[in-house]
Amino acid sequence: MIHGARVLLRPVEDRDHVLIHAWQNDPEVWWLMDYEGPFSMQDIVESEQRAREEGHPYVIEVDGAPIGRIGLNAFRRRDRICSLYILIGERAAWEQGYGTDAIAALVYEAFDRYDLNRVELWSTADNERAIHVYGKSGFVLDGRLPGRSWKGGAWVDRVVMSVTREGFASSEAAADLRRHRDR
Repeated sequence: MIHGARVLLRPVEDRDHVLIHAWQNDPEVWWLMDYEGPFSMQDIVESEQRAREEGHPYVIEVDGAPIGRIGLNAFRRRDRICSLYILIGERAAWEQGYGTDAIAALVYEAFDRYDLNRVELWSTADNERAIHVYGKSGFVLDGRLPGRSWKGGAWVDRVVMSVTREGFASSEAAADLRRHRDR
């Protein structure tokens, strides 16, 4: 288990598939995450099995209630790099700071436990809320891929962002996490 200032990250369990299925079948989540749904329960089970085999998937909890999922994958050990993904599936938890806290806790873990030097992620350029949250954890824009995704009947750009150990250490989210852990 990984503790943030306000969230707890725990490994995904089979019992979580029902919630993940509901979250990933929310049309607004499709839009934000650039998913192509709908997803069957079998799709979710297979996806979560791959996530466990290829990385470290977690459920994000607030006061014992699951609100989303986050994980690390695509590890390149030699280069000390991995990718991060996150989904806050419970709409009532949107814009409450839980995503920032979960990202900070997991990025800290990536640098501390796995001795990585860099964490990367992808987003559609129109997901401004997510890009803002990533920036609070020290992620910077590495590049923009014009017309990379077909979304809502139009081509949209995708962005690649990353944070280094040093960039995270000086971020707003890392400072909040340190304050919480120093109590």
